[in-house]
Amino acid sequence: MATASDDTKTKTATKKSARAAGQKTAKPTAEARTKRSQAVAAKSKAKAAKPAVTDKGLADLFEHALADMYYAEKTIYKTLPKMIKAADHPDLIAALTAHREETAGQIETLEAIFELLGKRAKAVKCDAIDGILEEGESLLEDFGDSVAADAAIIFSCQAVEHYEITRYGSMRAFAEALGMDEAKTHLEGILAQESAADTKLTELAEDSVNDAAAEYDDHDA
Repeated sequence: MATASDDTKTKTATKKSARAAGQKTAKPTAEARTKRSQAVAAKSKAKAAKPAVTDKGLADLFEHALADMYYAEKTIYKTLPKMIKAADHPDLIAALTAHREETAGQIETLEAIFELLGKRAKAVKCDAIDGILEEGESLLEDFGDSVAADAAIIFSCQAVEHYEITRYGSMRAFAEALGMDEAKTHLEGILAQESAADTKLTELAEDSVNDAAAEYDDHDA
């Protein structure tokens, strides 16, 4: 038999349950709705800002690099005569002249690689090589009539060689990954020429050119 006390407890429990249910089903406040809308908008904005994935792959990058270096080699070929004319050391003149002839061959080699791809040879402007060559011309203006002219020329030319070595090294690796064995062989040939040219310039600088330029500073001191 239920007592009054039991009825009271039951009513109290029922009221608590009703309050809890009311709290669960209560509509969100205006502030909560605003925050939720802001969160959704921010998520949508972030998703829209994310760049779409394109269908370009390593083969496309390889072709871009090929066009980049085609431009670079043609520009270098046009620039080398200025360096040769400004050089004084006969071995430096001979090294630069020989490398210009190699550069002409490298241009033809790059054209052959384009042909392997079934593409027409094209050049894509290379800001990096333009910057390096522009700096070289600036150094010639500053040091071309000084005893440090040959050292400045080697300094500039090795910057070019190091850029080329880096680029051709990457391109050789691309060709290998793409299974382009013939292109890889072509690029290894160019890479060997660039490395040899860089080594020759280092030898000239360390064996005679730098010392000749330093003698002026010794006398001046």
